[in-house]
Order: sequence, then structure tokens, then C-alpha cells
Amino acid sequence: MLIGTVVAPLGLILASFNTALWQLYLTQGILTGIGGAFVFSPSLTLPPQWFSKNRAFACGIAVSGSGIGGVALSPMTQRLIATMGYRMALRILGAMIFGILLIATALARSRYRPPPSSNGGGLGALFDKSMMSISFVLLSIFAFLVPFGYIAPFFLAPTYASYIGQDAQAGSTLVSILSGMNAICRISLGYFADRLGNMNTMFAATFLSGIFTMVIWQFSTTYAGFVAYCVLCKCLSLYIKNIYLYTNMDDGVDGLTCGAFVSLFPVVAAEVVGVEQIQRAIGLTYGFSFFGNLVGTPIIGILQSNYGWTSAIQFGGSMTVGASLFMLALRYRIKPKIWAKK
Repeated sequence: MLIGTVVAPLGLILASFNTALWQLYLTQGILTGIGGAFVFSPSLTLPPQWFSKNRAFACGIAVSGSGIGGVALSPMTQRLIATMGYRMALRILGAMIFGILLIATALARSRYRPPPSSNGGGLGALFDKSMMSISFVLLSIFAFLVPFGYIAPFFLAPTYASYIGQDAQAGSTLVSILSGMNAICRISLGYFADRLGNMNTMFAATFLSGIFTMVIWQFSTTYAGFVAYCVLCKCLSLYIKNIYLYTNMDDGVDGLTCGAFVSLFPVVAAEVVGVEQIQRAIGLTYGFSFFGNLVGTPIIGILQSNYGWTSAIQFGGSMTVGASLFMLALRYRIKPKIWAKK
């Protein structure tokens, strides 16, 4: 985490001195992205290690901070750019993020160290044979598919708001609304997951998020209707992240449902591989999710540019629904009963 604390804000500050687009890719894109990964992934493994009762609720509270931050950062960044220019805005954000991450890193404590790998040291330690099972494969496929659909609404919200006749300010306001709902729903999803089962909640949240995208977003032709979709979707499920692992830096548009991925994924991973192996499991499954994070939004963007919003929306929703079916299969494999708390 300490490496990420230095590298992530450094990328933002260096980006403020860029004079060419390729430099922006290297600094704010690659450098800040790598730094964020060094902070984000390890931090997700910590809350599940310290709680056995109400674990999902605790994880939801922990990850709700990113939603709260999103409420402030979106309008603050827009204000900084308008008053000081984007270069100074990047420097101020970099300094602020460095201070926050420094405090978080100083307070972070791990309860368990990963057990020795059955594959020895080096890269083989990550692919520990003791973790490999059909259940882990199902979890990994879920992690691979989810980002193809759940991130896109967050990044495309301002574009869609413009498409239905709103200005950039409305798009920024929408992101803030979504981030706020994201924080609330990550906590509430964790609460319900402890009572209904982590995998049950994750499946329901992911499935409903996909259906809401394919149906409600598809027919949202007004700003009010689109806001309703964003809030409902975000709070119901896709923030699959909570459940999935505690399971991306993405606080977005699918309000009720989207919170599940971030807050619940770590909890589900702990159930599949055990708390002692959660650091390896999260690292590996996040590696699989990299592909969806990298190409999911560009694919949807290409579909939207070439074929219109219907193709883009239906692709994102169908990928999310497809991912939910693998979570359902995982739940049934671990506890093969139709009605079971798991």
C-alpha cells in the first residue's frame, strides 16, 4: 500500500506537466492506475480478516468511503478546473490524495499472512494449487464478466445525459448522486447479505442490475427517468463489488444494485477459499477482471458510436446478467439447495 500511496498521486502531479497525449497515458493513465491498484486491492482484503460475524456489513461500511469521496470529488474537481485550470487541479488532487492515502496506509493492519504456497515461491505462489477448485473457477469467471457491464454506466452517464438534452453540469451532478447512493447501498447490501447470504445477495444484485440496464435504461428518454434508473440500479445490486469480493474504483451509475460488486466480492471470496487465502484470491480474481475493466467500456463506446445506444445498453446488461448466472452456479455448488442462506 505504501508504494501505491506514493505512485498514485505522483501520476496525477506529473500529468499536470504534460504537453502531449501520450504523456497523459503514461502518467495519469498507467502510473496512477498502477498506484491505485497497489492501494485498492490490498485494502479490500483487510476487513474480512477482522470480522466473522457481520462480515459483509463491516466490508460495506469500509468500502462506502469511495462513494462518499465521489460525492465530493466530482463537483470539487469541476470547480477547481473552472477556477484554477486543469493543471493546478491535478496538482491539488494529487497532494490531497497523497495525504489521505498516507493516513490510511499508516492505520492499515493485516491479521493473517498468506500461508506458504504449495507451488513454492515466485509467480507460482500466486497460482496456489490449494485454492484451485470448480468453485474458484466459477468465482473467477464471474469476476471476468462483471466489469464488461457494471463500469460502463458510470463512465457513460455524462454522455447519455448530454444525449437526452442535459449539459455537462447535469452529468457531473448525476455522478455525484450515483456516488452518494453507492455509499448508502454498499452499507445496506452488506447488512442484508449477513442475513440472506452473501452469494444470494450478490446474485440478486447482479441479476437485477443487468435487467434494469436492459429494460429501464433502454427506455429512459428523460433526465428524471435516467436518474431513477441510476439510483435504482446502483442500490439494488451491481455494486457487486461489495459482495463479490468485498469484493473497482468505480462508483457509478448503477446505484442500488451496483454496490454489491465492491462491497460483497471480498466476502464471497473469503467463503470460497478461506480468510487465510483471501489476499491471493483477490489478487488473482482481480487479475481476471482486468480484461473487462480495460476493454468493457471501450467496447460499449464503439457499439454506441457505430450502432446506437440500444446495442451498447443491451450488451452491457446482457454481460451483467450472464455474470450473475455464474454466481448462482457457485452458490448452488457450495450449498445445493434452492432456498439456502449462503
